[in-house]
Amino acid sequence: MNNNGGSEKYWVGVLRHFVVDAVLFATAFLLGIGLRFESQWFWKRELELYYPGILIGAVAFACIAYILNLYSLRSHNQDPFVRSLLIALNLALVAGMMMGFFYLNFSARIGRGVMFLSAMMAYIFIVLHHLYLLHKFRNYRERVALIVTSETDEAEAELLTELGGHYLNLVGIIHYDDYHPAGRLPVLGRIGDLANVVSREQLERVICTNQSILDPNMCQHFCKLRYSGVTVMPLISVFEEISQCVPVDLVTPEWLMNASGAPHMLYIKKLKRAFDIVAAIAGLLCFWPFLLLGIAIIKLSSKGPVLYRQVRCGRFGKPFRVLKLRTMKADAESGDTAVWASKNDPRAIPGGNFLRRYRIDEIPQLWNVLRGEMSFVGPRPERPEFVAQLNRQIPYFQERLLVQPGITGWAQVNYPYGASIEDAKRKLEYDLYYAKNMSVFLDLFILLDTVRIILSGGVNPHHHHALASRHSIPTATLAKQIAPQPVAAE
Repeated sequence: MNNNGGSEKYWVGVLRHFVVDAVLFATAFLLGIGLRFESQWFWKRELELYYPGILIGAVAFACIAYILNLYSLRSHNQDPFVRSLLIALNLALVAGMMMGFFYLNFSARIGRGVMFLSAMMAYIFIVLHHLYLLHKFRNYRERVALIVTSETDEAEAELLTELGGHYLNLVGIIHYDDYHPAGRLPVLGRIGDLANVVSREQLERVICTNQSILDPNMCQHFCKLRYSGVTVMPLISVFEEISQCVPVDLVTPEWLMNASGAPHMLYIKKLKRAFDIVAAIAGLLCFWPFLLLGIAIIKLSSKGPVLYRQVRCGRFGKPFRVLKLRTMKADAESGDTAVWASKNDPRAIPGGNFLRRYRIDEIPQLWNVLRGEMSFVGPRPERPEFVAQLNRQIPYFQERLLVQPGITGWAQVNYPYGASIEDAKRKLEYDLYYAKNMSVFLDLFILLDTVRIILSGGVNPHHHHALASRHSIPTATLAKQIAPQPVAAE
């Protein structure tokens, strides 16, 4: 049973819309040039100077569209007028970038007439594209059914209805012959009549639980459906597709084995390291003014060192010292136990919460990336004392240590700062998703998500998580359960 379909389907869709927007933008500018110049405009050598700028503008537009969440299924539940305003904002931003690029080389500048025609066509093309997406996502829900074997499976069906109601039409459930459903969902039939039920209800997908996947008697039924053109997918893969995370309660050893073989070995061994080096150097070149700002704030507002070092767990649990700008008072932790940082922490120095909110305090971690201790994208590195505790209380928590920790990551951009064991479990669900699906494209999209988070002041305006209740164990309780030892405050 292939567990990769859900996540692949989502990101293929995102990448397709990304490319379509970039192509539409570039096409609009090429047509604008064609309308302004004579029929041989495409082959005129002097017009070749425009093409790099058009390419840069097209990619920049698609990146901004992603940052504004225009490729998310959830974003298309908004009002079309809001969608048009966001697209217009993208066009205005990219037009400004392109004009700045062209005027660096005056001979390659695009005139105001061409810019006006091109921008208008780009606006029309892209609005039509997103109106199509809006119509598609609002008016189409895939017809699915879930095979249930127990009361637990029925509870998962209820959760699927709650989480996937906007994207999937759960027509009903198909039950084992020796189980009698007692829930609210419609009963479509028994497992022995599976093929007829699929045909009668015009189902496009049959969803399985872990128990039915492992049942050897079901293999023949599933193979028959798949060869008939009906998708058979594990429930965990459906959650991956809808929420881009992996419910820990549904993880099995079989899923872990499949997940470990999903990322391409070349990417893990070579490309990811090359990506980290390039991204870290680019980050230092781009963010050094903000680093100087952070240093100035610390020097002017408090006494003590500028940099702060703390032991964290790296890949395979190997300890290393992470570098950050100090945002707390020098004596923030004078006791014997670890104290977790909180939002608007009173121990912060003047300006410290500002540095944390906009991630300026994490810029020195680029040095950890260059040293090979961290990756640019990966799970957040945790303290060894908390890792030991969480390993005992959260299933599969140690799996996140198999991936190089990162400055930013899929959990960091999708879930707010956590302060409980329940929060750590929720973030692990995103870390497991990243470990399975990590690639160059996913890393690039995470960097764009990070830009969105920074611009919004550390808050993800599109955060959504409905896989579990919010019952949490307070951080203070976790801290008391750990053997006392002096550690730093941040």
